[in-house]
Amino acid sequence: MEIASRHILLTGATGGIGAATAGTLAAPGTKLTLVARDPARLRELADRVALSCGGVATVAADLSVSSVAADVVAQATDAQGEIEVLVNCAGINDFGRFAVAAPDTIDIMVATNLLAPVQLTRAVLPGMLARGRGRIVNVGSVMGGVGFAGFGVYCATKFGLRGFSEALRRELRGSGVSVAYVAPRYTRTALNTVAMDRMAQAVRMNTDAPETAARAIAAAVDGSKADHVIGLVERLLVRFNGLLPGVMDISLARLNRRMAEHAEMESQIAEGNV
Repeated sequence: MEIASRHILLTGATGGIGAATAGTLAAPGTKLTLVARDPARLRELADRVALSCGGVATVAADLSVSSVAADVVAQATDAQGEIEVLVNCAGINDFGRFAVAAPDTIDIMVATNLLAPVQLTRAVLPGMLARGRGRIVNVGSVMGGVGFAGFGVYCATKFGLRGFSEALRRELRGSGVSVAYVAPRYTRTALNTVAMDRMAQAVRMNTDAPETAARAIAAAVDGSKADHVIGLVERLLVRFNGLLPGVMDISLARLNRRMAEHAEMESQIAEGNV
């Protein structure tokens, strides 16, 4: 891939991590196509990065509707040519007791966090394979390797995205198309509710600014590393959870109990009982 003339399609572009990533990826020879739901916020972001880019385009789309993936890719290709890099950064979260999770919220989260990256990858892959080059970067979470109380559906989507990335990477080996998975830890963005921030502070969770995740994503775009979990402690947690999940059940019992308490509080607030 000629980095100087690459075209990158970035989803979730107006989110905290997405906007920081757009700024980090912006370079004179790079064409960015930014995807998010709000046209006004997209235009504002595009204006900010335009002077640093070789070209910038926007596509307003709701990625929770899986049928839009092919149209997003078509619009991006029409605007700026073939896509060399796809960065699946769009995602939503929900914190609370799973027993009272709204069915619609579950559907939207699975569609946005898991089905959209899968469908977008499916849409860009034939072109990448035909050219014999390309890069898929899926942005997951530490919670794609370790399950935590209060984040059942979110963890499910990120575990799924991690598995998809691993399987596809092995399938595409030798094709010239590579797949990377980046797992940020708790990041300070507007995606987090007040209750989530209170929980993170109460359990002393390591937190990052969006720029930390953006740098890791940019490194994944440019490099050959297949997986990157941000944070040494978090990397160890993911590794040990994979090797000894029963031991981790015990080791994380107190932490998960406190997280569950905060999840209960969040659910009570959502139900109007607090």
